[in-house]
Amino acid sequence: MGTLGAGVMALGTTQQLLAIATIVLVFTHHRWATRAAVFVGFGSAVGFTLVHLMPKWFGTFSDSFINAPASARVTGFSWFAAIFEISSALAIAIAGLLARGRQAL
Repeated sequence: MGTLGAGVMALGTTQQLLAIATIVLVFTHHRWATRAAVFVGFGSAVGFTLVHLMPKWFGTFSDSFINAPASARVTGFSWFAAIFEISSALAIAIAGLLARGRQAL
């Protein structure tokens, strides 16, 4: 974690807290659960993409795998994990959209 900037750490921590809050809302059947799933899901997918898959455009908010320094040790597993996180976030967002559609019926 020595190559991660403070911005990336702050974004990652915020994302984790929002994801935990969303899980709690879903399992308690809270009325805001579907909105949280959509917001946090799409927000996380966009965030992971911007931070990890785009060139280092955002300074301290970038942890680009594209032009990572050797000390970052980006491997095939790093790419797998990032793509899995993005896919999972999209799945949560889509589930939230589908659940919202059912609530409207």
